[in-house]
Amino acid sequence: MTSVFGSKLKKLMKSRGIKAITLAQRMGVSCAYISQIITGVRRPGRETLLKLSKSLEIPLETLLSLEAEDTERLYISRRVPVIDEEQINSWDFTNLDYPSYTATSFEYATTEDPSSFYIKTKDQLKGFGIESFNLILIEPNKDISNGDTILVSSPEGISIKRYFTNSDLIILTNDKNEPTILSKDKVTEGWKFFKISQCIKKF
Repeated sequence: MTSVFGSKLKKLMKSRGIKAITLAQRMGVSCAYISQIITGVRRPGRETLLKLSKSLEIPLETLLSLEAEDTERLYISRRVPVIDEEQINSWDFTNLDYPSYTATSFEYATTEDPSSFYIKTKDQLKGFGIESFNLILIEPNKDISNGDTILVSSPEGISIKRYFTNSDLIILTNDKNEPTILSKDKVTEGWKFFKISQCIKKF
């Protein structure tokens, strides 16, 4: 009997066009080993999950989520654009398709947002555990909640902030500066907020 993990793993393999023998070769294991994972005879440990992640070219987080029995939908990761700080500084945030046309590289992300993209951080975008040369996943169409870490585009430039709000005010904080307090009815088109959904540390 195929396990929950195994059933969803088969769907991932099919979406990638990868057969069991190919996956086994990439991981350096036997086809029988892959079969045992799919049928639930073997429960993959961290080392196996890391090999699966590399061989299938999907985030480790996607594999870790496969055990959830209550998820009817399987979110398949896809390649999204990666842009750097120099590009984002000159980006018109009203055009959410921009990264697709200017990115020089792509990375996999598990996201439903068709406008999602990564930013490769350097010197300007830091804070809240985000460091230089990390990849931060931006999902422009995702709702922002209290306490979320966000990308802010303002007349002063771009920055990373923590977002808080009540009925009248928006409060933006970071690790170094005093909070920025904005009245909701005075936030102009010069201010735009985008949810940061994930940070990948690249070494």
